[in-house]
Amino acid sequence: MRIAADYLFTGEENPSPGRLVIENGSIAKILPPGESDLDLGAVILSSGLVNSHVHLDLSLERDSDTIPGSFEDWLKGVVEARRKLGDRGLVEAAVTGIEESLSNGTTAVFDIDPRGHSCEALRDSDLKRVLFREVISLNAELSEDKTPAEIIDDFVGETSDPSRELRALSPHSPYTVHPHVMTELMKCCEEKKLLWATHVAEAEWEQELLTEGTGAGAEFLKKFGADPGDWNLGDSWISDLDAKGALSSTGLIIHGNHCSGDEFRQIAANNLALVWCPSSHNYFRRPAHPAPTAIEMGVEVMLGTDGRLSAGHLSMLEEMRSARTAAPQIPAAELWRMVTIHPRSWLARNGHSSLLGSGRLQPGDPADLVAVSIPDNSAANESPLEAALQGSVQACWIDGRVINSSAPDSNVDSGREEDR
Repeated sequence: MRIAADYLFTGEENPSPGRLVIENGSIAKILPPGESDLDLGAVILSSGLVNSHVHLDLSLERDSDTIPGSFEDWLKGVVEARRKLGDRGLVEAAVTGIEESLSNGTTAVFDIDPRGHSCEALRDSDLKRVLFREVISLNAELSEDKTPAEIIDDFVGETSDPSRELRALSPHSPYTVHPHVMTELMKCCEEKKLLWATHVAEAEWEQELLTEGTGAGAEFLKKFGADPGDWNLGDSWISDLDAKGALSSTGLIIHGNHCSGDEFRQIAANNLALVWCPSSHNYFRRPAHPAPTAIEMGVEVMLGTDGRLSAGHLSMLEEMRSARTAAPQIPAAELWRMVTIHPRSWLARNGHSSLLGSGRLQPGDPADLVAVSIPDNSAANESPLEAALQGSVQACWIDGRVINSSAPDSNVDSGREEDR
């Protein structure tokens, strides 16, 4: 199958016309313009969009456009919402999130899964995923029966579909995982080269808790019977782990809303990546996100939605629009890299290039693709990548098979024969 488009995005500033040849679910070659089986016309054809941070089991309607109370109260509300939904409700919420993701051109997600509900919802889904098992532990020992390494092995060993799924670990945050447990988990991740993700510097009070053991974070811990003094590291979470030699290089820093310049230098030096969630950031009425500073310091930045409960949607195109509004100085091409190339390069340098490929439409990459329209009313001097931020998803494919389509004749299928 040959798919033609006016603009193929391979990571460059100026996408050019061409054709992709798809064979057995993979990209076989890129050809110059010519005869095709499917001509998409004026669209950006790129690798499928990646949501680099999402809580699928929180794919619920939010009550307002901005947080109605404090962040701490919102966290309590999330715990209560999960309790009320129960196992069945959480699986159904995750299914809703999967369907919305696919309809918006997302072909892969990095999902935080506290208790296996996303695993169940994704069991027969085409959506590719990295599933991070969430760990919360306010005690100095994670388990009386098992070591951290044994707990990790129990989860990681359960992967049922290695062609579509990777298992990973998510110590939730520096304030919900006891520092002793956090250090042990990070050491295990480094030894096993296991992918991990942690919410870092999400709340402004986190720094005071970790450096002085006081403030709103300390009061938050006291409500759960924890001793804030245990969290008094005298330094930031990143600096503390780095000094201990326990900052595993296989991870994602989620949010990083209040990270300092020094912390971004440490993130870059340790080859970690940062996930920015612009729509969720707006919901919590936080000050401007330091993503531009992180980029200047060499940090690889990706985009995520967080949860539908805070972002209000699961569209990566909408996240790019939110990022454009928040940081207009970031070039459009870089925004596209944040949802296509950067998540894949992070996986590749950690030994998992086969799951999603390069994101640059290279031969051998899985044919996970998305076509985004360029509006007819775009300004003549506007770049195609900039214009397409206001476009819509026309079609997407996973392993060459059509998953979602509103484009004429895009139901031509080049999937693997055994999948037909």
